[in-house]
Parts: sequence; structure tokens; C-alpha cells
Amino acid sequence: MFTSDNKILSALLLGALFLAGCSEEVEVHTRNMDRTFLVVEGMLTDNPAVPQRIMLTESVDYIVEEIPPAVSGAKVTVSDGTGEYPFTETPEGSGCYIGPEGFCGTPGVTYTLKVNAALDGKENHYEAVSRMESPGFRVDAVDYMYAGDKDTGLDSLWTIAIWGEDQPSTNYYFVSAMLNDAVFPIGLSLAMDDKYFNGQKVVCFPITTLYQTGETRKRYGDCGKYLETGDVFTLNVYTIPRDYYDFYMGFVSSTVGAAIPMLQSQPANCPTNITGGDAMGYFVACSTSSASVVIEDPKRPYYQKLFPFPVPSGR
Repeated sequence: MFTSDNKILSALLLGALFLAGCSEEVEVHTRNMDRTFLVVEGMLTDNPAVPQRIMLTESVDYIVEEIPPAVSGAKVTVSDGTGEYPFTETPEGSGCYIGPEGFCGTPGVTYTLKVNAALDGKENHYEAVSRMESPGFRVDAVDYMYAGDKDTGLDSLWTIAIWGEDQPSTNYYFVSAMLNDAVFPIGLSLAMDDKYFNGQKVVCFPITTLYQTGETRKRYGDCGKYLETGDVFTLNVYTIPRDYYDFYMGFVSSTVGAAIPMLQSQPANCPTNITGGDAMGYFVACSTSSASVVIEDPKRPYYQKLFPFPVPSGR
């Protein structure tokens, strides 16, 4: 369910926080290598309504601008200690493996991913283990505030705010979104900890911004389109283990640094929990909490709908 792009948009360099899932493959580019790595992208959630997906691709050289080849024909299973669930490649040749209908994770359970795949003509066995954490944050509501100016080209910037409650323990989160049926890729997502709101109720917390332009529409499809009346925007907050948080931060650091490759390590150096051979990426089991909002007026400030007190004068 989580996906990736090897180039973070330039707006991220300017400090804009983007919003995230499994709609495009992880593009791991490494410096000229003498062997091929398996790239694993797997996020097992506790949501039975969402198909569980494992993406498998091959690594490509850092200097090569191409879509990473899908790893097809692999045997992929996920076990919970009592049963083993086969994942089927759908569609064939895509490298995207889908779990059984209705299959999902349970908080507190440890899951093992097993992959048998052929790379460079050699069959290899890979494994990864991840324990699903209990939900650390309950999302009660989400809303938006228009922050752009359609006449000056800043017509696709919104602040996204959430209402909810954080648990007292230290937690780490992966924050993603959906616009209608379009799932945001990892390049439009973020990871964060609860340092500033640990154990607190959250009221109108500006968790991120949503930046949509013609370029994001071209790159990411419908999740990059301009918000319109009737659209449904969904924010997903995944409670993740610290090691996946470190992986995400390492991935973002490496891909942002790709603009200056001589001064920054590449994604090949990111942490991984995939064992058994030359592999990159991550398999993570995580609980989720979500909320949606129907877009009424794309230019409506959110305080006009959800703030429990009058709008300040002059606004």
C-alpha cells in the first residue's frame, strides 16, 4: 500500500509538506551496481475494506532514467503464526501482489512476509518480519483551508487540518491521503512523531499541506488534480514502528539529496528489514485511523465549518 517515487518534488525542498499508498512502484536508483537488488514495497494494514498489496520491482542504476522492471512470477505469502496467506499477482506481469479478499492485519500480531523470486536468473528467498502496533492516534475529523490564489497560479494550495486524540505513549506515524479513488504515492506523503502533541487531544492541527498543480496532475494522475465540489478527500494516519519511520526519513533524505548525488547517500543506503539476499525497501504492518471530508467549496476556509467559536473579525 505504500509506494514511492525516486524524486521528491522541488516544493519539498522549499519546506512544503506533502501528502500518500500503492499506486506506483518504488523507484530505487543506485550507483552503477554489479548486481540487481529486489525492491520490496509492502504495507499490511488492519483495514479489511482495502486490498493488501506487496509490490516487487528490480533496482536500476542511479543514472538511468527508466521505470524499474516489475518482478513477476514470484511466490509471495504473509503469515501470522497460525496461517499463511498467498498473495496473487494482479494483473499478471505487474509485480503487484494482492492478498485474499477481506484479509487484513490485527494489532498486536507479528507478521512474516516470504518471497521467492528470480533475479538475474537466480532464484532467491527473502523474508521480513513486522509487528502491528496498536493505534496511537484516533482521527475524528479532517478538513481543509484554501490557501492559494487562482488568478496568480497558486490555485492548488490547501492546509489540511485534523481533529483527534493521541495516546500517551511515544508513537510514529505515516500520513497519507486519497482523493476520491486516487491513492497518494509516497512522494506526496510524510512521516512524523508525536513529540508536540503526545497524549493530547488535537483540535484543528495543521498536519500538512496539499499542493496540486498541472505538474502534479501529470505525474500523479487524479490525486494531483484541483479540488472540486463533490470530491471526497480522505486522510489516513498509520501507526508505524520506529524502524519504518527511520526507513522513511532515510529514503526522503536520500531522494532529496539526489539533486546533489556527490554530496548525499543514495536510497541503497536506507534501512531495510528484508533479509535473505540483495534487497531494499520495507515490509511494515500498521494500524490505521481515517477520516474524510466532502469538498463543498474548494476555496472555503475550514474554520467556517468546524471551529466552535465565531470567525475572528476581519476574516
